[in-house]
Amino acid sequence: MSVPQGPSLELIDTTETTIALKFTPLADSNLHYVLEWKEYPAPSYETTDGKQQKTGIRASDATRVVAEPLEPGKTYCVRLYAVDGASGTKGEPCKELVLDTEQVGCTPKADKGCCCAIL
Repeated sequence: MSVPQGPSLELIDTTETTIALKFTPLADSNLHYVLEWKEYPAPSYETTDGKQQKTGIRASDATRVVAEPLEPGKTYCVRLYAVDGASGTKGEPCKELVLDTEQVGCTPKADKGCCCAIL
């Protein structure tokens, strides 16, 4: 059986350390999904520590996925691909999204009474 290409990702939100995305699962209930991310412009998604991917995402879990932990103010490439649950065969990834995390906040906090000076 050929594994289909991963479903398209849509941006929900970004914070300083996360990128939240959503997708519509494919019809095949035997599939699970893997979300991968890399800092731009890294040439490869390959990692040895597994810290740049979420595996085993089931359509029944939810269609909202979060890449985390990320570095503030950085640009990341993210993609999703389907995996056949029986064979472990990976399909082609969806179109890659290139997104930025938020900069560290520089606004006064209501309970701190401080502010940032921009020179």
